[in-house]
Amino acid sequence: MIKYIGIRAIGLVLIFLASNSIYTLIFFEKDLKEKSDKVVELRESQKAADLLYFAESSNVNYREDDSAKNSLSEFTNMFYPELKVVAVNNVASHSGIFKKWLKEIDLENSKLKAIVITMNLRSFDAAWRHSKLETPLQEGYVLLQPYPNLVNRFLLSLQAFDSKSEKEREEDMIKEWRTIELKFPFTFKYKTVADWDWGMANGGQLKADGSWDVKKAELACHYIKAYAFNLEEENVRTQDFDEIAAWAEKNKLPVYFNLLAENVQYADSLVGKELVFLMKQNRDFLVKRYTTNYTKVIDNLELVPGKEFTDQEWTTEHYGYKGRMIIAKNLAESLKDRFESKYQKAY
Repeated sequence: MIKYIGIRAIGLVLIFLASNSIYTLIFFEKDLKEKSDKVVELRESQKAADLLYFAESSNVNYREDDSAKNSLSEFTNMFYPELKVVAVNNVASHSGIFKKWLKEIDLENSKLKAIVITMNLRSFDAAWRHSKLETPLQEGYVLLQPYPNLVNRFLLSLQAFDSKSEKEREEDMIKEWRTIELKFPFTFKYKTVADWDWGMANGGQLKADGSWDVKKAELACHYIKAYAFNLEEENVRTQDFDEIAAWAEKNKLPVYFNLLAENVQYADSLVGKELVFLMKQNRDFLVKRYTTNYTKVIDNLELVPGKEFTDQEWTTEHYGYKGRMIIAKNLAESLKDRFESKYQKAY
């Protein structure tokens, strides 16, 4: 009986190994290109890169009437014509995705000298962390887990990843807004995001005649929900960036966190100094935490005027060409700490 069971077990193992080999040889690359196209792109593009630039949509978004439609990374590259800056962009990506990209870098066969990683303040907020876009983002990395390829494909078919429904994610987001208390070093009448949002929506913006300015209040509410939070170690995005910083230290490779500009001007005029205080406090937290031997935060938070944001009725990090040029120049100037001999004034 033991011999019989042993033979059957060996047979099953051999069948699995054969099946895994067949899947890997015939189907795996096709599935990888379909589900993890950015990883495939990164594996190929890194071979020629001196600097890699990881980003979400902020890098490539532009206005139709822009006289220059260059991306942020392309504007940056103008200051270093001898270096090749290669961008990998994926809409709604964040530190949890960027840290996965780092694992795909082949440092032994690379001429890579540094990495620039987008740091988006809104990516720390509840709305982004519980976005419906998180499901397709996480789906793309199931095939890259440290298991046999066939096992990963099976897990993908079972949706064995963070695949919460849109309703579940919305419930988690609203729960945070209702229960997590905001912290100020001064007295403030609203305790939570939900309280503040309600107050703004119900008479928080008035027209000259005393009537409610519903359109203005709606935009102000968007700003509150996007930026009203206290950034702390427990935030999952903070933990992701901690892992990225540890990777930089371990591999002795400089990583620059490009903290994007937010529309602080509109946040102030629409909501007020309390929201601006939180935005600046969170910026200071990031700059202090990630100023190390191998990581540096490029602070663009307040550099772009409100009119240079592409989206005037929403909260995004999309800029007209002047805004992109401002951020790219600031980034290029910061890169001089390691590449000054390659620097050339571009504009």
